[in-house]
Amino acid sequence: MSTSIWSDLMSSALVGTDRRRLVLPSVDGPLAAVLSSLGTELDPDGLLSAAAAVTVARRAGQAAARPQRPEPAAAETTPYAPVAAQQRLAALLSGGNAELDRTTARELAGEWLRVAAGRGLLAGPAILVALLDLGSSDASVRATVRAVGGTRLGWLALQGPGRWAWAVQQEEPVQPSDWDTGRLADRVRYLGELRARDAAAGRDLLLEAWPQEKASDLAALVAACGAGLGPDDEPWLEKALDDRRAQVREAAARLLGALPGSAYRHRMADRALACVQVAARRLVATPPTECDDAMRRDGISVKPPQGVGERAHWLRHIVEHAPLDCWTAYDETPAALLGRKFDDTWGPVLRIGLVRAAVTQRHGAWAAALIHDGFGRRDMDELRELAAVMPEQDLAELIAAQLRGKVDAAVRLLDVLPQPWAAPVADAVLECLADAERRRSGWWQLLRHAEWGFDPANAPRARALHDSLPIPDQQLLARFTTMLQTRHDIHQELS
Repeated sequence: MSTSIWSDLMSSALVGTDRRRLVLPSVDGPLAAVLSSLGTELDPDGLLSAAAAVTVARRAGQAAARPQRPEPAAAETTPYAPVAAQQRLAALLSGGNAELDRTTARELAGEWLRVAAGRGLLAGPAILVALLDLGSSDASVRATVRAVGGTRLGWLALQGPGRWAWAVQQEEPVQPSDWDTGRLADRVRYLGELRARDAAAGRDLLLEAWPQEKASDLAALVAACGAGLGPDDEPWLEKALDDRRAQVREAAARLLGALPGSAYRHRMADRALACVQVAARRLVATPPTECDDAMRRDGISVKPPQGVGERAHWLRHIVEHAPLDCWTAYDETPAALLGRKFDDTWGPVLRIGLVRAAVTQRHGAWAAALIHDGFGRRDMDELRELAAVMPEQDLAELIAAQLRGKVDAAVRLLDVLPQPWAAPVADAVLECLADAERRRSGWWQLLRHAEWGFDPANAPRARALHDSLPIPDQQLLARFTTMLQTRHDIHQELS
């Protein structure tokens, strides 16, 4: 009955009570007493009062929904972490450790997750809500949260709020339909995966679509062909150098530059050796006077970036893209070539080109030689780029040697050294901290890096060093030794 009264109330309200005065029908129950007090024909105030009464009656008479109980979560088959380890994680996530600030506690929780995931251990069910909230606020830990959460984490995320959806969202595998209807990122991923499985099929697919693609999309698709790159790709990439679109030519040139023995690499090597000559113990650079058609075809742009001269731009591009082994025409080793005197006019441009070549070609020997040649005066961003190219052990030995000398500069290389640090670096850091003079040279940055760079197995050595120092210096190392001991305990509890 309340439904029909509500319809009559809405109709009267829409056209106005002066045009359609509502006569209330008789009703039973508690609603009748309220409506009868308003009279039989409702004025505007009466209509509003009747609407309020009917609304309450409709809600009060609505049957409660019966929530459907979810199916129980599947039983875990992977072992749980030991109880002590789970208690530590719960304390880190809840902020229960008064000695640690919130940021540090979360960083240590991240370490717990990485170690547990690496050892195939799960977090207990009681911690899963806190882990889901952690992953909701910090995307960097989501992969490890999923790994230690087990099947119950996904089950719980489905029952919880929308912010937990990341725990059950997985990247969909690429499908052949992605090539025809997907976004550019999907098409690039599909082509890259196809090339990794069958380079020829991927090449044929791209060449078939070539005429219909716009420049920016085609450049991205050409770049995806780095997967499975081989000698059979040289003919079509050489043809791509004749494309009228600069983006496409540049993408093709990058792949040809990465293809050993390609004609492109030979052309760039010939240009580099033509621009740089040896005179006694000097390297004399002479940049091109123009950017000819052949240079433009190989991806060298005519117009330089703002603030860079044309000839400097052309020289740097040639040196950067020439294969580094071409310099054996002058010297057998990078160190020998860099030991020559560079001319004052174009020498700096030549050095920059060699640095970019070592980074883009990921040539560890050249990177090491350039670091040694310019350590302490080279731009630190550039220095870190070179360091990231070096083999891990070589980089560790280089940093260890520098820590025994120029501490400030060496410290800034530590963020590119894989963790945990190799033994030579840990030994050099402890030596540095034991030396009163070097301890005060960049000690704060050194300690902050060491908190996470040290293998936790070094905790006893760090504690012994701390206890051997005067009390004022012990205070400098207090946080470092506490952090390292906490990490050590995490690893032990998860063993």
